[in-house]
Amino acid sequence: MLDNLFFMAKVSDNQDEDKLGRIRITYTNENEVVSSWVPYLSSLTGDGTGVSCLPDVDDQVLVISLDIHKTKLVALGAVWSEVAAPPETGENSDADLNQDGKNSLSFIKTKAENMIILDDTDGKEKLQIIQNKTNSRIEFIAEDKKLSITTDEEIDLAATKDLCLNAENMTFEAEKEFNVSCENYQVKASKEIKIEADKDMTLKGSGIALN
Repeated sequence: MLDNLFFMAKVSDNQDEDKLGRIRITYTNENEVVSSWVPYLSSLTGDGTGVSCLPDVDDQVLVISLDIHKTKLVALGAVWSEVAAPPETGENSDADLNQDGKNSLSFIKTKAENMIILDDTDGKEKLQIIQNKTNSRIEFIAEDKKLSITTDEEIDLAATKDLCLNAENMTFEAEKEFNVSCENYQVKASKEIKIEADKDMTLKGSGIALN
């Protein structure tokens, strides 16, 4: 009886013209059958909200039939196979594919190899957001005790109002130029201010007061 309720199928179309997040499937029922649009199960759905993650064409999915004639179908999810193997992060080889047997790695990896990684490996816990093309990373790494943001391209921080940076110690380093441009610029220290230059130093203004 369960064989009639559950069966494997292949995705034949995922571009729902009615924009309802459905798929078409191809399966064998004596002959090869191409279904009408089938709802695809999501972990969260609401009016304009939810989790959207459709399988690709030719991906294998598990389907349940709500009637014996297979006219009311729901695709329950995609299934990996020998021809469509599970992904690896390449960020922690022991945890990838659960090779360490601790099941400590959860992640999302897209076709462009962009990743969101939650790694609970003991002593190496980390949260990573990785954009593959620009080698850009936001990483919370417990072992290093720091938040790291790196990229091969540019980083822009913008705010329509205030932007505040607070830290016990703060260092700014630039290999070439360091420019500050604003209407008013103030530097205040409760103790010392030191300014050093290996070459020339120029101060220019309509009036300069040194006290």
